[in-house]
Amino acid sequence: MAILSKLSKEYTKIYTLPVTVIDTPMDKVVTRIEPAVLEVSTRLSGFALVANQFSDFQLPIPFNQLEKTTTKQYQYIPEGHPLMISNAISGVLEVTAISPKQITIQIDSLASKEVPVITALTTQFKKGYGPKGAGVLNPSTVRVVGPKAYIDSITAVTTTPKDLTEISQNIELQLTIDSLPLHKEVKVSLYDIGYSQEVVKFTEGAFSIPVKLINANDTDVKIFPKTVDIYFTVPIDVYESITSSDFEVVCDFNKHNEQDDFIALDIKKSPTEVKNIRLATKQIKYIVVH
Repeated sequence: MAILSKLSKEYTKIYTLPVTVIDTPMDKVVTRIEPAVLEVSTRLSGFALVANQFSDFQLPIPFNQLEKTTTKQYQYIPEGHPLMISNAISGVLEVTAISPKQITIQIDSLASKEVPVITALTTQFKKGYGPKGAGVLNPSTVRVVGPKAYIDSITAVTTTPKDLTEISQNIELQLTIDSLPLHKEVKVSLYDIGYSQEVVKFTEGAFSIPVKLINANDTDVKIFPKTVDIYFTVPIDVYESITSSDFEVVCDFNKHNEQDDFIALDIKKSPTEVKNIRLATKQIKYIVVH
């Protein structure tokens, strides 16, 4: 009887209610609620007090009950909605006090745009193997959606880091967009990205290439030697199609230094299939004939 008597009595209790906004239009997003909790002083029976002991209550505010104050800012006056606040807590007989008097909510318009995907893939190929052409992302772009203030600063998204070693076969795998650098309000249209890369066996080739002197104009310039050896790696399946005429090495007289009798060499033309191009010498001797 003593317990029932206590439970029948009325008590005061302060509840802290986290505030949320519901029924937000599809093109809007809540970016800030301040303060994010509401303190409600209540009068209720001991039965309700015990029943509520393990309950987590919150205050879901319908969007249409917000009062617009500026372009992006809204306000909510809790004291103007006593019934809704009372109903948010089970068994409340009376709400005696509410704090704060006003809640400020910032709501932004949603924006979206297409941005490129950048891979954070590190590859190490087995000796004698390498990539043929560029890797292919599918898709190579994704759509990011969120508050305009966050979307405007996004220029690309990156996949999570992944390391591949001792590669000797074609690469086919799934990469995942790294969402950690993005604001929690930003969503991506697709998080799993396909990646493929053709891998082929390479061999080394070499040619002796004539050096072409350019920009000498009317100056009589002699260069030594007149040819230079060039080394490169190339996929085995196209090795036979590569010829010395596919390369061009130039010596630009505009880049000469009168205090030095050497000019640096530049590779001006080479086949797209070849890699790791290097010259036996990076500069050539010259003299001006007066």
